[in-house]
Amino acid sequence: MPKFHPTPIIQDCWSSIGTITFFHRDGKCYYKRKPYTVFRGTAAQLDQAQVHHRAILAWQHLPHSVQLQWNHYARSVPSHRPPYDNNHHISGYNLFVSAYHGFAQLGREHVPEPQPFPEFPSAALELLQIIPGTGIATLRCRLTLADTVHPERWYLTAKILLTAPGVGFNPGLMRTYTPTSVTPVTIGPTTSTRAVTFTVTAHSNTNGYQAHIRYRLIDKVTGYRNNW
Repeated sequence: MPKFHPTPIIQDCWSSIGTITFFHRDGKCYYKRKPYTVFRGTAAQLDQAQVHHRAILAWQHLPHSVQLQWNHYARSVPSHRPPYDNNHHISGYNLFVSAYHGFAQLGREHVPEPQPFPEFPSAALELLQIIPGTGIATLRCRLTLADTVHPERWYLTAKILLTAPGVGFNPGLMRTYTPTSVTPVTIGPTTSTRAVTFTVTAHSNTNGYQAHIRYRLIDKVTGYRNNW
């Protein structure tokens, strides 16, 4: 680790420039070359990247008048990033790409039509049981949807990570899962419940799993997705 020697012009350095990274240890500045590796990605990540590339190409080939329609509908869609208020909204491009990805997750990848963003129902996912297995674990859950008269319109997807009890989680290690089974339990005028099962990859055999779950809904009609 070569040491950086101050000059009359440059007294100290931080961060990176080109292939060189500067860092500090015991109050002294050193530098090293950054290793360059090509991240090949998992099969799922590469597939997601290809879907995103097709979504971008589809947007670029839309007539300008259709892009303006997407921009119009996007004005009423709150941003999915902070600050979460009515003064910030997404672009028509982002709304189109989100719908494209939504339909792709539903197994119906196609160029979506511009439509208003719907009012999503209130959703609550409750974890009931984790059943361990060899290399996998089964998660039994209960999904409650409120404020909707068409519960069949909404599709559940989740990011899940299993860890040992008391262990924190890395959001980057969470993987996307779709239910392996969904069974209606109760159906009311505006509220319904479903029994939902996920089959999740487990890296160790233990009865002491804890599950970290983020979930959201996909609208089967528009392809739109709400926040996690």
